Amino acid sequence: MNEAVINLLTWAILVLITTGILARSSIDEERKRVLIPSTLIILTMGYLLGWASGEGKTQLALAIFISGGALLYLYYRYVGEKYVLRDERTLRIEEMAARRTLQVTMLGLAILSVYLSSLQRVKPEVKLASEIVSAVLIALFLLHLGFLTYYRRVM
Repeated sequence: MNEAVINLLTWAILVLITTGILARSSIDEERKRVLIPSTLIILTMGYLLGWASGEGKTQLALAIFISGGALLYLYYRYVGEKYVLRDERTLRIEEMAARRTLQVTMLGLAILSVYLSSLQRVKPEVKLASEIVSAVLIALFLLHLGFLTYYRRVM
């Protein structure tokens, strides 16, 4: 019981700090009104996911994740009807951030794949990790190529 109280207090402190940071930030008032509830949903999801995972309740953790994602989707759909959340500039910034994230992730996976491949000669137990990293890298690359092909046809 003590651990639950400490975890709840930690969550409350994180919520207060995050809300305080958002309230004092230079973001305009409309975006603050939109961001604070979504941040609270995400923090609550994180707390509940951590608790469920720590208790070994995988199905509950998955249900929390899915319901939290659905709640965020519905919230942003509702908010999108009232406020303009994205314009061309923010969409372009998101595209650039997504592209850079993909590039950095693929580069990191490629470096890790090379490292694990060379390490598996000395330590055969890392062979599975090497294969998994290589498979994730290939899947990410193929997914990227698939989306490029699709959007070239559509746009």
